[in-house]
Amino acid sequence: MSTADVVLGFGAAIDREIDWDAVVLGELAQHYGIGPADLFSRTAIQTERDLVACILGYLQGGSGGERRVEEPEVINQFCSRFSGTTSLGGTCVRAASAMERLGQPALVNITYADEQVRGLLSEGCSYLVGEGNDPSYPHLIVQYPAGARVRTDRLELVAPRANRLIFVNDPANERLALSSELKGAVAEADVLLVSGLNAMRSLPQLRQRLAYIEECVRGSQRGTLVFYEDAGFHEPAFAEVVRSQMASLVDVYSLSDEELTQVLGSPVDLLDAVQVLDALRTITAELLVPVLVVHSRHWAVAFGERAQDFAGPLATGVGMATARYAYGDAMSAATMRAMAAAPADTQTSRFVLDITALAGGRLACVPVPALNVASPTTVGLGDTFVGGFLAACAASPRTLTDATRRAS
Repeated sequence: MSTADVVLGFGAAIDREIDWDAVVLGELAQHYGIGPADLFSRTAIQTERDLVACILGYLQGGSGGERRVEEPEVINQFCSRFSGTTSLGGTCVRAASAMERLGQPALVNITYADEQVRGLLSEGCSYLVGEGNDPSYPHLIVQYPAGARVRTDRLELVAPRANRLIFVNDPANERLALSSELKGAVAEADVLLVSGLNAMRSLPQLRQRLAYIEECVRGSQRGTLVFYEDAGFHEPAFAEVVRSQMASLVDVYSLSDEELTQVLGSPVDLLDAVQVLDALRTITAELLVPVLVVHSRHWAVAFGERAQDFAGPLATGVGMATARYAYGDAMSAATMRAMAAAPADTQTSRFVLDITALAGGRLACVPVPALNVASPTTVGLGDTFVGGFLAACAASPRTLTDATRRAS
């Protein structure tokens, strides 16, 4: 694997991943008298009752998401009812962990680095620390399995698929302090990941961060490949501010199928080639980005004039994310290769053939293998996809040369 210079930003957080316990969740729902009408609220999460209702609403639809909790003590109170594990989360650090398994080192910009954070960083990961002293509280991570059932006298819920939820109250990542050394690092970088802006809550601070990131990119002394990973914004109005500015800077604009729906403003049947291709064309035309990448539970796709340059990175990203799904933190380059040999289901295989034929050379698509895993890991799959994708980009001098707006 190449040792191209890779800079990954921004932010990291301590994750508390609770062990799924439908009995405890059902008891809480019963205690708080939660009924069907409570499951669809998008109001602020201020109490444990709000939090439980929100989790059950997502579970009912089999969807994932990220929400802010107004008081961190609500997260602590809820976590105290479950067993679980502690890990280091955030797109940049999980991507760095995936890249390390593929032999590609990276430099991450995180918002703070106490003893616990440093202990959880991957062994080969270098880091810059943002200049700030804001407090950071653990993020609550909820993974529920397919078929998870929650029963009360008012509810009978069954999850149609496995997914994950993230609940946060994190002032450090809401301000997202960036290191003064970032500009120098990006100047020498072959690859730059931009992520984590979705947690910010101050528009003036957000605009300052965007201006500094743009200054870093414009000042690059190489043809830095810039990759932006979209996410669920805690302040929905900020999403367009970030998207409009990042679209003018990036070589690859990436988002999950959930963000695809949010940007498009309407649901998409992920196994309907015509609907998906229409969505890709619409978003690419609106954002005016060279290449749009979408990763989903069925497939990953690159769309645009240079989409074929990213067929290999798509395959590596899918392989690493699938390995994490099956093996969790035990994923490796070997398990990635094993996943690459696993077949997709019939519907997904047909979708790939159909959308490839319809797109006329402007698209690369890789199916996600169909696996039957008793205890899948659904946390960090998108982050791991990003890590695998960027590791493959870093290993390909041609991709780094041909697929950037700033190639010399």
